[in-house]
Amino acid sequence: MRSSTEASRVPSQYALARSAALVVVAAVSILSASTEFAASAAIAMIAVQSFDAVIGGLRADRVKTFGPAFTALANAVALVWLLTS
Repeated sequence: MRSSTEASRVPSQYALARSAALVVVAAVSILSASTEFAASAAIAMIAVQSFDAVIGGLRADRVKTFGPAFTALANAVALVWLLTS
């Protein structure tokens, strides 16, 4: 990473965010049935979008902060709806 430029680190940061979320999905879905699997997928997507929003905030990019944050919120609302219906 010492020889990498700031611009080349951004895609790596997004890939790390997605990889971390997918590890959560893999771990949870091993122990899940159908509804639980859907919930774990929703949790993974909430995590991915939340991480993207944090990275966008660290980069001071409003579009890459508020877009993913809104999507994470929408996914969280859908998850609550799934679990309570």
